Amino acid sequence: MDIDMPVVDDIVIQPPVESPDKTSYSVEFFHIYTDETISPVHTRSLEYLKETRDIWTVDARTIVLIDNYNPKTHVITPDEVFAYLEGEDAKPDYWAFEADLVENAKRLLDSLNDGHLERNYRRYIENHGKYPCSLLTATWYLTRLGAFDPKGVIKKSGATEDFKPAQYLINILPEAYKPIEDRAHELISASIFAKHSNYIQALFYPTETNRVLDLF
Repeated sequence: MDIDMPVVDDIVIQPPVESPDKTSYSVEFFHIYTDETISPVHTRSLEYLKETRDIWTVDARTIVLIDNYNPKTHVITPDEVFAYLEGEDAKPDYWAFEADLVENAKRLLDSLNDGHLERNYRRYIENHGKYPCSLLTATWYLTRLGAFDPKGVIKKSGATEDFKPAQYLINILPEAYKPIEDRAHELISASIFAKHSNYIQALFYPTETNRVLDLF
């Protein structure tokens, strides 16, 4: 796999990790907001995780993203999420807060090759005072792939060693998130990290959500 290593702010951006003897996967599931309680929107992802986990023949590590960036109130903590998942035999290896992605999101904006798209996103941030979901999602994927430094963003939960960038991503998500996923792929494809989009796979499951999703 021939991948260029672009430079942003004088820092060499690393490509996805490639191993001659095994393939590493980062598997996301149970995406939850801190203003939510655990519901079928989240637990349905466990069904998919458990079905696929038993047949994996690759090096796979699970990860959970907890959105503390968009909620205005917080009713659930990471420890409560991990305690529930441990009881389901699904404690994640790693986790992250969405708010911790903002600094890397700034770097992604600086890396865009599409001036029109970049202006639209910067205008949105200026008008709304926040980073949109699609930008943070794209940043989340690039951080897990190692395009951006995961240090200080991705933390250990069940794992014994620090997070290492994966070669491929699998994201188990509610189907309502598909428009955000499409926008995130558009952003990555319009950046100097365009080739990284080839290593991201979403698995959508049908479920209803009462959230009003910001689709920008």
